[in-house]
This record gives sequence, structure tokens and C-alpha cells, in this order.
Amino acid sequence: MECQRRWRWFSSAWILILGVFALKEIQAVHHRHVGQFTAVGTIHSLLEINGISFMDDVELGSYNYAQRKINIKIPWISEALGVDYITQRRHLLVDHEQHFRWVIQYLAKNGTDHNRNHTGQLLADCEIDNDIKIKSHIHLIWDGEEYYRIDEEDGQWENLKPEVKKYQHILESPFWTDLRKRYMNEYCVGLMRKIVGYKNLKDNVPPEVTVSRHVNPEGSTILSCTTTGFYPHSILLRWEKNGKLGVWGKETSSGILPNTDNTFYLQVTLELPPEDPGMGYTCVVEHSELKIPAVYPVPEKPTMEKPWALALGIVLTVILLLSCAGAFIAWKKRKSGSSSQLERSFPSLASPTTPPH
Repeated sequence: MECQRRWRWFSSAWILILGVFALKEIQAVHHRHVGQFTAVGTIHSLLEINGISFMDDVELGSYNYAQRKINIKIPWISEALGVDYITQRRHLLVDHEQHFRWVIQYLAKNGTDHNRNHTGQLLADCEIDNDIKIKSHIHLIWDGEEYYRIDEEDGQWENLKPEVKKYQHILESPFWTDLRKRYMNEYCVGLMRKIVGYKNLKDNVPPEVTVSRHVNPEGSTILSCTTTGFYPHSILLRWEKNGKLGVWGKETSSGILPNTDNTFYLQVTLELPPEDPGMGYTCVVEHSELKIPAVYPVPEKPTMEKPWALALGIVLTVILLLSCAGAFIAWKKRKSGSSSQLERSFPSLASPTTPPH
């Protein structure tokens, strides 16, 4: 029996370790490409169309409707894609103008005001891991409301507005199906592969790591591990206790979020049960720029209050002191005023009479 328990523990630990390293390998080569197209028009004419493309939250380029030109945001991407590819993409976008014009006119004809501006949007995203496509989706949005979406792996359009279900047969027609598959394969996944195979979008940056400990009002200890300023966005954070993996409490994550400088942010917190004082814990961070996993111990004492809380306390203290000083000055003035009034009413009290000689 004891042997079986040990074997189960060993198997669970080994699976957990394999999972951690497998996740690291998967994340290290993960990339995501998002394309968004927006058209504005009436039943009579197409007024505007624009497109913008992002990869790993970095803007790649945009489409200028007036000039029918693709504007590349990062110069070397033109070299990575090649002139022929960019020309082919521009022709496709010009064709899209006709498609959007037809869609707007087709959907707008059911409206009562034929001069009203309508907005049609197509949002497409795809992801690759280790050069293999793992996800891709398309969302169709009309006047701010999502009408249809499709998961390319499933291949079936999902209708989100029952009143427009009658249009689904158009999306499932051979023409639109072929156009959708061509776009996702050549211009969503294909573009991403060309860029990844040529160069990194920006210089790699290791994460800045902060580890803290706080005690909540209920008495539980909360550990926080915050990483920020890193690129690429693939990163792995885990908690260890005395150098061992395990499930120690309730763990929550902010998810990987973009910073304004195109780097990324991630915070993972661990809420321990009241009986666990939180000793011996470390946050282990793995990122391509760290070369080896970095270990950050949790402080033994609760972390000082955040700077904004300290600053707020100082401001409140200053306000209190100023209020007290103001009250004191007002009291002095009232006292001085009372003394002056007394002197005017009883001058004999203000200046003693000089005795006669």
C-alpha cells in the first residue's frame, strides 16, 4: 500500500514537471496575427474602408483606401514579405472594396433610411505554435453588433442574431468559403510565418520581476509575482515551496497583457490558507531572455504599502495639518478682534490712568 502511494506521488510529480517544460516549449514559439477591416457606406456608395494588421500586439501596417496603398509600419517587413507578396496583397484589398460595397448595399436595403451610414467590420485572427496553425477565427460585425463568427477548426458559421440567419447560406457558398480559406491560409498564417522566419519584430527584453507578500483582512497570506517590460510575450511563472512544485493555495493570473511600449505584463498571485504563514516560497520565472529559470524569493515580512497608498497618507496628513493651522489662525484672529472690541468699549482697561503729580 505504501509502495502504491509513493508510486502515485512520483507519477503525479513527474507529470507536473513534464507539463511545465512542455508548456515552456509551446509558449516559446507562439505568435498571433490579427487583421481588422472596417467599411463605412450607404446603400448608394462606399464612403471609407481601412484595414490594419497586428502581430503579437505590434502594428505591422495599414491599408489606405484613398491611395489604394499598403503602408508598412516597420521598414524591414517589406524585405521579409517581398515585392510580389505585397503587390498581391494590395490587389486582394482592392477586391475587398467591391466585396464590402456589395455587403453594405445588400444589408442596408432592408433599412428604412437609405441615406444612413452603416459600418461593416471583419475581424480575423490566427495563431501558430512551432510553425503549426493552432487557432483561427473570423468575426463579422454590423453597426457594432456581431452577427456571425467561425472557428476555422470547426468550419461552421455561428449565427449570433436570429433575425439575420437568412444570410448564412451566402457565407457557406463555395465562393465565400474559398475566399475565407485563402485569406486565412495565405494572408493571416502565411504572412506571420514569413515574418517569423525572417527576423524578430523587436529586440528581446528580459522581464523585470517584483515579488511581494501581503496579509488580507481575513488573515490569509497573499503572495504576488509581477513581471513587466518583457518581449517576446511568451513567459512562464510558477510557485515553488522549499524548491518543490505543488498546489499550495488559490492561484490567479492577470493573463499576459500588452504595455504601451509593445512589451508585456503578467502578474500571478497565490492566496494561502490561514494556517500557512508563507515561508520558503519562491517565484520561478522562465523567459527566453533569462537563459535559465530565475528564482525570486518571497520577502519574509509583509511588503510595504504601495507608493500610491503612502503618497495618499502623506497628502491626508498635510491636509490635516493645514486645517489645524487654519483653525488656529482663525481662533487667534477672533481673539484679537474680541480684545480690540473690549478696548474700544472700556478704554480705561486698555491704558491705566497716570497718577497726578
